[in-house]
Amino acid sequence: MCYIWQGFGLSGRLGAFDVQADLLFGPSTADFIYAQEIVTASLAGVELGIYWATLSEAVLGGPANGAVLRLAGSVGGCDIVSLTELGARIRDEEFDGITIVHVDTGLSKSYVTNPLVATQTGSVCVGGLTGQKVTISGLSFGCIDDLTTTFYMSCLSGFEWVRFEVEGICTGLSWLTLDLALTFQLQTKSIVITPSVVLADCVCIDTYLDIRTRADDDTLYGSFTSITGISLYGVEVSYTWQGGTFRALSVLDTGRYVLTTPEYGSMIASLADVVANGYSYYPDYWEMYSIALTQDGCCGGLTSFLANTYFDEDSAGIFDWALTHVEVEFAINHTLFLTGLVEVDNDGLGHFGAGFEVSW
Repeated sequence: MCYIWQGFGLSGRLGAFDVQADLLFGPSTADFIYAQEIVTASLAGVELGIYWATLSEAVLGGPANGAVLRLAGSVGGCDIVSLTELGARIRDEEFDGITIVHVDTGLSKSYVTNPLVATQTGSVCVGGLTGQKVTISGLSFGCIDDLTTTFYMSCLSGFEWVRFEVEGICTGLSWLTLDLALTFQLQTKSIVITPSVVLADCVCIDTYLDIRTRADDDTLYGSFTSITGISLYGVEVSYTWQGGTFRALSVLDTGRYVLTTPEYGSMIASLADVVANGYSYYPDYWEMYSIALTQDGCCGGLTSFLANTYFDEDSAGIFDWALTHVEVEFAINHTLFLTGLVEVDNDGLGHFGAGFEVSW
């Protein structure tokens, strides 16, 4: 048995404020290691939290110190949490706190407030604003009633990432739902899907599922001998409002499934079926966002607008952007229409067309 450190903790309430303090020393009372102070309060419906910590040079990365200001409240049915980082971070869903390890024994002490942010990131904003994170939950989008959005930026890189999270996506199976997290970074985009056992109602996001059989797994043909699993190969969100339709499609199994071109419905289809039917498709794009508008035009005709934006994980464009396809049809009367088409990719203008259509 050996004496490796001495810790002190204090918690209590001073008027409207809840206070927590922690101190950590080494084998000698003069060997200061770490200190943090947390002050929280609820004022006029707003939760206020101030987190402060300092670390001595006796710990790798020290000396360091910093603080975090946390504000939380509700506006219009949405819950908002703001974290302003001033050289520190606090433990939450995205970031860890700090863990101090005694090398000889392997024992460790963990705390909420990590003052090593400036040191670990190489930030030049020491003593100032090093990061800002805002989380908004309870948002409504179309038929989704509980969408969570988290945005994070730092003084070193500016925009870092934005994440959209939805829980309880229907799969068509009464006992299974999926949770989805879509994250955009400046040059990349990722999607994480987690299966869950059904405990509540599910949301209206369409899923594309394939039953995996023994014949599929063994690349055999003919009747299958057993069901070996369920393969999720695509996700789609679609919402229509006042003549406009928004769609988002993601192909998760790009080796077997593809996105067809607008001429063939802009849908997720198996590569084998697309080739067999002679459909045009995009071999490299795994995700599409689409806006389609249809409005009354002149003299009984209909005016329409379609914009599809595609993404490729190997693209050098922002958020993996690869191509934007735009179609416009403008009604002169109920039989004559002006048409236009534009396609833009990372190399610039790829296609431009204009014309007219007559129907009778």
